[in-house]
Amino acid sequence: TSGPTSGPTSGPTAGPTSGPTAGPTSGPTSAPTSGPTTGPTSAPTSSPTGSPTTSPAPTNCVDPNGAKFVESTDPTYSADPLPIVITFESDDGTSVDFNFVQTIVDGTITRVFIKYRSQDGNDECEELAEVTENASFPFSASCVQGVTSVVIYVYTGTSWPEELCEACQIPSNTDNFEAFVFEVPCETECIDPTASPTTSPTAGPTSGPTAGPTSGPTSGPTSGPTAGPTSGPT
Repeated sequence: TSGPTSGPTSGPTAGPTSGPTAGPTSGPTSAPTSGPTTGPTSAPTSSPTGSPTTSPAPTNCVDPNGAKFVESTDPTYSADPLPIVITFESDDGTSVDFNFVQTIVDGTITRVFIKYRSQDGNDECEELAEVTENASFPFSASCVQGVTSVVIYVYTGTSWPEELCEACQIPSNTDNFEAFVFEVPCETECIDPTASPTTSPTAGPTSGPTAGPTSGPTSGPTSGPTAGPTSGPT
């Protein structure tokens, strides 16, 4: 050697090496690696999936309590519960089936007349006699632009018009008489809820290598020889 070493060596050297060392270095590297990793990362993704399901076409649903109270000759009437209960709506919105349920007054009503639009498009007036509380009567009505009107004429006394066409009108003498107007829908749109994309990250690793070098030094010696000869004996 050209001079003494600064400390004891593990063995004498014959001189400076003429090429790279044959083994790995004796300690970790001092900088991050210079390229991306060769395998997937072990952390989940940071955003939800991006493809929601497709919404189905809307369908008709029947809302039994879908009738709308419009007006009454009785200013104290609240229409709670509704005396019109919808039972069927046609797919094309041209007809509706409903029940008249006597919830208007407590007890029995002497005469009830129901005015509605029949399936042939004409106004009908149907008479109901001695209608007890909660009694139910079915009707089928035609609709115009998805809606039909139902008027309930109630006579609680001992007299009423003999002619049906007169009974389904407001009489000149309104003692013991009330009228109630309702609007009944013939098509109620009902849309089923659709599934939405996930709202949390995925549970598994990514499918490819990382885009940059590691963020710290390696944890062990390098796996190959040095890039050039040493500058002197060890």
